[in-house]
Amino acid sequence: MKLLEDLTNKKAELQITPLIDVVFLLLIYFMVTASLIKKEADLSFLLPAKVDTPDPISLPIEALIEISDTGDVTMEGMLYGANGSNLDDLVTQLLALREAADSSGSELIVNILPSDDALHGRIVNVMDACAAAQVQNMSFSMSM
Repeated sequence: MKLLEDLTNKKAELQITPLIDVVFLLLIYFMVTASLIKKEADLSFLLPAKVDTPDPISLPIEALIEISDTGDVTMEGMLYGANGSNLDDLVTQLLALREAADSSGSELIVNILPSDDALHGRIVNVMDACAAAQVQNMSFSMSM
C-alpha cells in the first residue's frame, strides 16, 4: 500500500533536453533541404515577343431535311409541306439559314434524308426548294 501511495504522490517530470535536441535536428534538416529547392523566380525562360493567333475556325451550318413516306417534310423538328402542300415555308427557312451562314463566313450544308418509301416527286420538290434558297452544298443520306 505504501508503494501505491509513493507512486501517486510523485509528480511526473518532463525531460526537456531530448525535446530540444529533436527540435534542433529538425531545424537543421529543414535548413539543409530548403536550400536545394529552386525557387520559381530562378527559372529562366523567355516570353515570346509576338503571339500569332490562328484564324478562327468557321464551322458550317448544317440542316437535316427528312422526307417521310407520306410526303411530310421536317427540318430540325419542324413540319413543312404537310399533306403534299408546297414548300414555301421551307424555302424561307433555308434562306434564313443561308443568310446566317453568309454573315458568319461559313457555309450552309443541307443533308436530305428520305425514307425508303418516299416518293421521288417529293424529293425533287425538296431539291427545288433548296435551289430556290440558293443552297450550294447538298447531300443525301440513307435511313438505316
